[in-house]
Amino acid sequence: MSRGGRILLAVILLVIGGAAWLIWQAEQPGSVSPDRSAPPVNPPPTTVDAGTAAASAADRNFNPGWIGAACSADGDCDYSGGFCLLPEEGFPHGYCSQLCRHICPDRKGALYSPTFCIEDPTYGRTGICAAQCNLHLLKTGCRPGYICTSLQRIGESIVRMVCLPDRGTPFPATTCTRKLDKLDVAYARPDLADAPSRAARSGDSPPDQPTCQIDTPVLLSSPIHGVDFRHKGQRYADHLLVACRMALAVEKMSVLLTRLEVVEVEHNGTFVCRGVAGTHHLSGHGRGLAIDITGFERAQTAPVNVAGDWNGPEPNKKKFLRKLLGRLQDSHIFDVILAPDNSPSHQDHIHLEVNDMLSSSKSDGGEK
Repeated sequence: MSRGGRILLAVILLVIGGAAWLIWQAEQPGSVSPDRSAPPVNPPPTTVDAGTAAASAADRNFNPGWIGAACSADGDCDYSGGFCLLPEEGFPHGYCSQLCRHICPDRKGALYSPTFCIEDPTYGRTGICAAQCNLHLLKTGCRPGYICTSLQRIGESIVRMVCLPDRGTPFPATTCTRKLDKLDVAYARPDLADAPSRAARSGDSPPDQPTCQIDTPVLLSSPIHGVDFRHKGQRYADHLLVACRMALAVEKMSVLLTRLEVVEVEHNGTFVCRGVAGTHHLSGHGRGLAIDITGFERAQTAPVNVAGDWNGPEPNKKKFLRKLLGRLQDSHIFDVILAPDNSPSHQDHIHLEVNDMLSSSKSDGGEK
């Protein structure tokens, strides 16, 4: 072979070897993280991905064109800093996102759910924006292929339910969820694998159990029979994370509250991993079996606050609170009721709790 032929052959082999090395690198799992910090590339899609083309109305009507929406390319996420998390990264029909350090932007409108800044579930280290699950938009709270998942805000202990790919097997129906299915309530069954175990506030006693676990967790949509449930300090009503047995109790309580013309309940939390005050025993909140109610909004009269009105100057408000407490006690919906009159540590709220027995003779939905 001539000298020129040998040179040409060497160049060809070098090109083939380089291409093979690049292909091998691309196929190594996690070998190269995508540069999320780079400006997004937004080529106009010339063809529509087959998966996106088959996306249902649920895909199209959940945060359209915004964080959490279906996409096939960065250009589908048509907002500042938007990029598409692709199906090959584990996101069915794509998932619009953007980088974040702490807070994510929200978009107003009936089709939009709030967002939340989480650690990138695929590559870690950086924060990306996810859509919070929303039972007002979809029955399951998320687009098809996604599930409500409990995650912390990046770098913090604040937890929200966000829509992330469902990589598990469907939850089996239980005696309790079958009962819930027969009622006029909307709920989803969330993934709590990443829910943190921690004290709720500074000074709370740590629970003696290493983890807090909910038996058959459900995320209840508000309103329930016309009664909204709003966490104290928040402007709007939100979903309730509770055990299924507690969900059945909340549904019954909501029926009772409508008869008293209550349209909104202000509460101070349901599932919180903490101990009973002054002890190391796990609170009912640590199993999603309790709610602390701090106030009520009524249809025709002024709102009532437990802290200010239980022993306050207005007799009508005092009378309402005691009437409500009596109705709750007579209903036997809850196994534990603590109020200002019977508990020194409950001067600003009413604690309602169902028992922790998996087997119960009461119609609380416990597994028989």
